[in-house]
Amino acid sequence: MIKPIKAKKLPKVEIQKSLIQGRGLFASQKIAEGEWVMQYTGQKVSRKEGDRRERFYRSIGYSLLFDMEDHYVDGLIGGNDSIYINHSKKPNLEALFHRGGVWFHTLRTIKKGEELTFNYGFDPVKPKKK
Repeated sequence: MIKPIKAKKLPKVEIQKSLIQGRGLFASQKIAEGEWVMQYTGQKVSRKEGDRRERFYRSIGYSLLFDMEDHYVDGLIGGNDSIYINHSKKPNLEALFHRGGVWFHTLRTIKKGEELTFNYGFDPVKPKKK
């Protein structure tokens, strides 16, 4: 059973240098299994515009688009710290559609100082150097 989201009770997180890629989002406190961490926010764009942006983002090896079936959410514009959650094939978070948006939910207990990760559903690739 999924617990209700309580905005005042969301855990504290912080951006730090990541060993995975660039910067990442890290737990500032221990976060229990089954807890909500934060919502993925950004500009809502049409499928057509999202497809256009996705082609560009993939060309540079960096995308902040979340596919919401009938539209996209672009975290690059109006996004929050959730854009720093890096990819892992062994994630500690899952992304769930909840209350009309995307929310991150813990899969297991996360230690203070641990980087937050989720499986993007594809293997991110770095752009080829010219």
